[in-house]
Amino acid sequence: MTISCIIPAWNLWETTCACLLSLAEHSQGEDIQVIVVDNGSTDATREALAPLGEQLFGARFTALRLPENQGFARGCNAGARAAAGEALFFVNNDITFTPGWLPPLREALALPHVVAVGPLLLYPDGSCQHCGVSFSPLYTLCHLYEGFPGDHPALRRVHPLQALTGAALLLPRTRFLEAGGFHEGYNNGYEDLDLCLSLHSGGGKLRLAGQSQLYHHTSRTPGRFDRDRENATLFSSRWGGKIQPDLHIQAAVDGYEVRLGPTGRTYVTLPPARTKALEADATMTAQDCARHLREEPLWPGGYLRLAALLDQQGETTQALEVLQRAARFFPLPDIWQPLHRLALRCGQTELAASVAQEAGDDPARKRPLIQRYWQKARRSRQAPLAAIYERWLKENPA
Repeated sequence: MTISCIIPAWNLWETTCACLLSLAEHSQGEDIQVIVVDNGSTDATREALAPLGEQLFGARFTALRLPENQGFARGCNAGARAAAGEALFFVNNDITFTPGWLPPLREALALPHVVAVGPLLLYPDGSCQHCGVSFSPLYTLCHLYEGFPGDHPALRRVHPLQALTGAALLLPRTRFLEAGGFHEGYNNGYEDLDLCLSLHSGGGKLRLAGQSQLYHHTSRTPGRFDRDRENATLFSSRWGGKIQPDLHIQAAVDGYEVRLGPTGRTYVTLPPARTKALEADATMTAQDCARHLREEPLWPGGYLRLAALLDQQGETTQALEVLQRAARFFPLPDIWQPLHRLALRCGQTELAASVAQEAGDDPARKRPLIQRYWQKARRSRQAPLAAIYERWLKENPA
């Protein structure tokens, strides 16, 4: 099966160059076609793209130049029209490849009822950037387990997914065409979610192939988020009421729980029994604590203990970094308060002000929304989801 790799690009030649070099290095012997859609670049991409692509891939390379920047959806759709492969692999130009990236994707796509697959995406520091898209109990979007250590076993388990990122997405050409391609009403945002929901609503399964790892240097294109408000409005008009919260279902696969913080932000955490077992050792050193946090990144008390131990050792900057990492996982006063104090001690006044602003958000503003979702979950007999809302309502009385 020939796979057509479709890479949209707009300027940022050094980024595109690194992507192509890594693709060539780690795709030896694979049956691939490479199409770079140049969305009207004005930098070195114009002159350098075709020579490098032909040098690396020969006749299996196409430089498709568009006269102006037509955005992600139109660029990818143009690349798909030029593709000869039975499967299409849409990949951002800020991706770099690793050895053995393709076979796990092929194997996953061959599974029954699977209509789209994606690789595990890592940040350059080796932590998780993407292992699936999640919809929270408040219908917000997030990347499942973003920030986890890249070697954590949870990243490679099979989770029920409604969507994957379009930064690296493989699917059969026929499925892409049946879904109508990427919806061109979006402008650099939500196109991938829309496509995935179209595929999923048709009964297909989406799968993350965790043994395939790529590095994602994330959203380097200027103006990447400029149209998010308009894109979100279009997405809501097309899919509002059709998507279902699924973060709690995904987290349950790994024995985790989903909760709502006081300001309504969703977080995933350990159940009480696992927390109790970890906190039983009162003699834990900073090294022990750091090791446990690599194994269990969703242990709030571990971050607090590690930060306190580092602070006692005079490693205040490292302690602050630990608490900042904790705050990304847990929107909780237990994290905010020591983070705020330590930020002030370190002279990080902007960070302290940001923490204070988030901590000062009034929970009462979220109560009508959460109450409405609670009633909806009860009517539809979604007991686990209703329990998340009910817990928040009890913890934050009117």
